[in-house]
Amino acid sequence: MNLIRDVLDKQVIDRNGSRIGKVDGLILSVADEEPPKVAFIEMGTPTLLRRLSRNLYDWLPSGMNRSPPYRIPWFKVEDVGVDVKVDVDGTGTPLERGQEWLRRHVLRYFPGGRS
Repeated sequence: MNLIRDVLDKQVIDRNGSRIGKVDGLILSVADEEPPKVAFIEMGTPTLLRRLSRNLYDWLPSGMNRSPPYRIPWFKVEDVGVDVKVDVDGTGTPLERGQEWLRRHVLRYFPGGRS
C-alpha cells in the first residue's frame, strides 16, 4: 500500500456510515531495528495547515494550534478504498463539534451551505 496515495486526504467514514473528516496526517512509530509502522491517522485543521504551509500553521490563533489533533489508532482502520472506514463513533468527537461550529457560524451564510 502506498500510504500517501491510498490514505492521505481520503474521506473517513465512521462505524455509523457518517463522514467525519479527511485524513490530514499519518503518525508513524519507529522501534529499534524494525521498519516504521503506521500508528495513527490524524485529522484536524492544525494538522492540515502544518502539512500545507508552516506560515499558515503559525498564523492560527494560539488556542487552535495548541489543541491536539484527533487521532484514530491504525488498528481501528477497517478498510482503505475510495474512503477510509474506521471502527470509531464520530458523534461527540472534537471533529463533530468543529463541523457544527462551521455550520452555525460560516456555512449558514452560503446558499446551500447547510445541506
